Amino acid sequence: MLIKKNPSQLRYIKKIGVYIGVPGLGDLLFIIPLFRALKKQFPGARTVFIGKLLRDYVRPVFDNCPYIDDLLEFHLYESLSLSNFQKFSRALRREKFDLIVDTQRKFAPSMLLAMGRPRFMVSYSSNEIFSDFRVDVKGRNTRHTADISLDLVRALGMKDPAKELEITAPEDSRRYADGFLVGNGVAVEDRLAGLIPSAGHHSRNWNIGKFAQLADMLASELGCKLICFGSPADKAVIDELTGKISAPVIIEDFTRKSILDSAALMARCSVIVGVDSGPLHVADATGAPCVGIYGPTLPARFGLLGRNHREVCLFSDCAPCSDINCEHRKCLEDITPELVFNTVKDVLVIS
Repeated sequence: MLIKKNPSQLRYIKKIGVYIGVPGLGDLLFIIPLFRALKKQFPGARTVFIGKLLRDYVRPVFDNCPYIDDLLEFHLYESLSLSNFQKFSRALRREKFDLIVDTQRKFAPSMLLAMGRPRFMVSYSSNEIFSDFRVDVKGRNTRHTADISLDLVRALGMKDPAKELEITAPEDSRRYADGFLVGNGVAVEDRLAGLIPSAGHHSRNWNIGKFAQLADMLASELGCKLICFGSPADKAVIDELTGKISAPVIIEDFTRKSILDSAALMARCSVIVGVDSGPLHVADATGAPCVGIYGPTLPARFGLLGRNHREVCLFSDCAPCSDINCEHRKCLEDITPELVFNTVKDVLVIS
């Protein structure tokens, strides 16, 4: 057994590299609590995101995160060549990291990070052979993804790091949101309900007819004005939903393509109802009251983390499930509009 170091040895930590890989929107939001915890544990240190931001819509979240200072671009599988690996190792050595935090679980990147010669390294990949510290990952398959990443900072001696997601909408996005809502007849005192009907794949989408029934119940029984969130890729699902809703529905302006504008609009909502998706996690990160509709994915691993949320999930005998071509979709089809509506009322009472 390799002898591990004690967190008390972590002194004079001025630069921290955090290897992420190639994150999607949800991945990035789930890793922000780790960066926040590192800043709290080492307040004088600069934090460097090691990885690559291949998706344009992810970049604004990265740029506006107050806990990330720099970016060191590296994509392991972009070029599997010795010269690429050597170039990356040299770049790491030039950075002179005091601490590298490896969030991935694969041997090759862990080995390359160790070759960068940091003073300290913490990693749970490859049975911790590259880690200077013991990392406890009990219950890895039953705990939230964001919480598992925090095991790395717990290994560095931090107690009870906060798990809540966080997103920062700049002032221009907040001004845009105010103007957009006023232009669409939404006053500050109005009760606004956000709808997120698309998860990017139909296997996680709730029945559109039932979603439309819920939306009409929110409008007629709770007096909510309705706004629908998504991306240009979700347009077909959103068009189908809005075509079935009797009440008027505002649709966010897809042409702006800014997740921070969406976040500013979400923060104005009294409640947001959505399927398991990147936009739902953005809503959760804004602090808006949220109701998540879950079927094949488990809330325990990918659920909401905000202070005011509920999850609707009827655990079927086949969940969790990765069958994207499931025919019966029992886990989602058994969820009724009435069940979700009552859950929304619970959230609104709290808020």
